[in-house]
Amino acid sequence: MIGRPQDGARTEIDVRPGSFVPPSPAELTARLPNLEVTEMLGHGGMGVVYKGRQPFLDRAVAIKLIRPDFSNEESQQSFIREARSLAKLTHPYIVNVFDCGKAGDLFYFVMEYVEGNSLRHFLSQKSVSQRDVLDYLPQIGEALQYAHDSGIVHRDVKPENIIIDRRNRVRLVDFGLAKWLGSAGIDEPRDTAVAGTWGYIAPEQISMPESVDHRADIFSTGVVCYEMLTGQVPRDGFQPPSNSSAADPRFDPIVGRALERDRERRYQQMREMNADVRLLTRTPESTLNLRWTIHAPIEKVFEAWTKPDVMANWFAPTDDFVPSAVEVDLRVGGNYRLDMRPKDSTEVFMHRGQYCRIEPPHLLSFTWCPVSRGPNTPETQVTIELRPNGNATDLTLIHERFPDEADLDRHQKGWHGCLGRLASKVDAADGT
Repeated sequence: MIGRPQDGARTEIDVRPGSFVPPSPAELTARLPNLEVTEMLGHGGMGVVYKGRQPFLDRAVAIKLIRPDFSNEESQQSFIREARSLAKLTHPYIVNVFDCGKAGDLFYFVMEYVEGNSLRHFLSQKSVSQRDVLDYLPQIGEALQYAHDSGIVHRDVKPENIIIDRRNRVRLVDFGLAKWLGSAGIDEPRDTAVAGTWGYIAPEQISMPESVDHRADIFSTGVVCYEMLTGQVPRDGFQPPSNSSAADPRFDPIVGRALERDRERRYQQMREMNADVRLLTRTPESTLNLRWTIHAPIEKVFEAWTKPDVMANWFAPTDDFVPSAVEVDLRVGGNYRLDMRPKDSTEVFMHRGQYCRIEPPHLLSFTWCPVSRGPNTPETQVTIELRPNGNATDLTLIHERFPDEADLDRHQKGWHGCLGRLASKVDAADGT
């Protein structure tokens, strides 16, 4: 691409059509014998993405290739950079990479298959509501904060690289332009080049690309937020979102600070922006906020939320349940499974999720989905905050992103019962 890039196009990628004909799913299956490739999902400037399956693990995957006609050293480095970046990041709101390799002239990696559509798709359909903004933005922020804490700057945050799955969970994708910082850094010439997508890149990505840091992603997130609220990308001299749309005016200072051209005046961390966003998202209509005092040390209460044998003993809304079946993989991105069954019943209430933040013994955050209610049940998020109070522990449970008040009311009753059982079980175990 020559000259000024169009909106939505990366600045450094030549997307002129070449002679490349993507291999058919059958041809690719023959070249990648450990995979069953079922269909092509799409292809762009230099990559092709397929849907497939890992038969041995019985899971759906996405397979991404570099176009061989673009397999020069630079594109190969971009590919390797993306695979390494994704392999370093395990988080519920970032797509997972499972494998990477080369088959003949094809570089490929295998990653999590997400059944959903890009944020660009929903924006083009004009179907992004303000409630959606309140759901998506904190997830984007958590994904980026985790990447930044891991020493990685995305450098290409835009609607095309944000996937929304059928449970309303965000996945950040495409780390092909990622920059590694600090101890995670890798000395690469491209880190001093202009990289990103026109309309979404921060000013310093153009004026001083060699010194770009995590604050560039904060600027890009501000652009995405502005576009979700107004349907437009902000230009020089842009007006606050509420001036040109029905956006809540409380978004105006948040967007304005994220879009500061001087990065020293911007939010300095994504968690700061997320804290301001959550003042809007955690409304009484969409969020439970319960407080309880547990008469046990903070370490014992944290253990009650993270050890399967302890959780099984109390995690149910009433005493009319048998001990729950619990599995825990206690790490960020790790899965948990929680099945509750009433006595004298064969019905099982199944819940699944992943851990978002783990800061023992003070904080635990995880996604929450009652899978027994169907495959399209919206996912929500639970955060447990613990603070010592003498010999006791003050517990705050924040359960957010409820799509309707009826679901919130059901969970409020259930959590009241669970926390009551937790208090009595832990108190009894502690001998108080």
